[in-house]
Amino acid sequence: MIRPRKAVERLKKYRPPQEGRGGKMRLDFNENTVGCPPEVVRALRRALNPEMLTRYPEYDESREILSRYFGVDPGQMLLANGTDDAIKMICDSFVDPDDTLLLPAPTFPVYEFFHSVAGGQVIRVRYDQNFHLPVEELLAALKKGVRWMAIANPNNPTGTVIAQPDLKTLLEAAPNTLILVDEAYYDFSGETVLPWIGKYPNLVVTRTFSKAFGLAALRLGCMFAHPEVAEALHRAQNPFAVNSLALLGAQFAIQHEDYVRKLAENVRTNRARFCEWLDHMGIPYVPSRANFVLTRVGERAPEIARCLRDKKILVRDWSYDPHLKGYLRFTIGSTAQLRSLVKELESLQHLIELHQSPKPWGNMASFDQTGWFA
Repeated sequence: MIRPRKAVERLKKYRPPQEGRGGKMRLDFNENTVGCPPEVVRALRRALNPEMLTRYPEYDESREILSRYFGVDPGQMLLANGTDDAIKMICDSFVDPDDTLLLPAPTFPVYEFFHSVAGGQVIRVRYDQNFHLPVEELLAALKKGVRWMAIANPNNPTGTVIAQPDLKTLLEAAPNTLILVDEAYYDFSGETVLPWIGKYPNLVVTRTFSKAFGLAALRLGCMFAHPEVAEALHRAQNPFAVNSLALLGAQFAIQHEDYVRKLAENVRTNRARFCEWLDHMGIPYVPSRANFVLTRVGERAPEIARCLRDKKILVRDWSYDPHLKGYLRFTIGSTAQLRSLVKELESLQHLIELHQSPKPWGNMASFDQTGWFA
């Protein structure tokens, strides 16, 4: 047998999400559960024709339109096949074997996945028992020499944010470390450091059309950086990574920003309602700024997730991570979806451990990054 690189041999097997999610209440992958603006679907249907499908994508016009929307220069923006592709571009452009990635833990597993494929090493700084990230520990790790650091803000799966003064401290403390701030859930938090890319050459920011905009199937992400960093990233990029339908979908979607804004407002309202219900029930949770809430339901979390799946409600069980055994993550969708979720959870009260200690780390051992990616 022809053996792969050692870095690939060391990877643990990826466990993909279950198929057949269509037609179910999808509260597991933080997608838009309502749908993109209907005008986007109609516009894509009108644009789709045989001649269009025969051509390779062209990017200049889309880059110009989208850069204006985000308020950046075209030379500061790259288009990617989803945020996952943007993360891979960072590793392809900047990571050599044995380079170090600094991560909060737990966080989005894709950062570590692509860094490990490149042969890199990982340092993790864990959230404390109240799910606060100790920034002083990040600073101490940066001083030891780190090639890049990834911060999802808000973080997945905790939904927490790092304050902007702390982000500024990290950027200024490590001018030779590339720092990615992944703003996939920006539309729900309202906090961004995108205007900072002109001031900090070591800052990279990513956004996605997969969440609030509801275009996850088309796979389009945007990456923003200082022009010199953007040029280096572009050199290692697949020249046709983004398809033409994704480009058109994004251009149509930004014309209906009011729809997306109202959807995000509704999610924030339902998130507050869900947290009020959790408080009433005595179910611990992490206060969230994203479109999901991480809750601790106890040792029977996998059973609860299976029972919900039997009712065609999909939720994300984080028990594969030894630090998050007993935790379920619920995507926040429409008011009707929230009502259905709460009704089913109330019927499962006998499986939920109520009024527990909020301390999550107790008897846990090690972090495992082989779980589902979203």
